[in-house]
Amino acid sequence: MENQFYCKGFVPGPSRPGPTAPSASPGPEWSRSGDLPWSDALLRRLYCDSQGAFLRRDSDGFSLAYPLSCRAPFPLPALFCFARVQCLGERGWWVFSFDRSGAPTFGA
Repeated sequence: MENQFYCKGFVPGPSRPGPTAPSASPGPEWSRSGDLPWSDALLRRLYCDSQGAFLRRDSDGFSLAYPLSCRAPFPLPALFCFARVQCLGERGWWVFSFDRSGAPTFGA
C-alpha cells in the first residue's frame, strides 16, 4: 500500500469511509502558475526548473504551492527555510510566499 499524507481531521475514523482522493488544486483561489516577477535570476531559474506549482495572487504579492510528497524532491531547495507545510484541499502542500517584486517572504 502506498504511503500518503493526510491532514489531521481528514484521516478516516473506524466507522467512516476512507478519505476521498486529493484534489488536483489546493483550492479554488489557486491556479496553475504562469509568468511571474522575480527579484533575481536564480529564483527565476529555480521556479522554471520546478514542476507542479499552483499560484495564488494577493495584494502583498503571491504564493506558490507544490504538492507535498515523500517521493519527490523538494521543489525549491534554495528556499527551504522559507517553506511552510499547509493542509489545502485535503492534502499537504509546500507553500512559499513572495512579495510583489518576487523576493521570498516568511508568509503567514
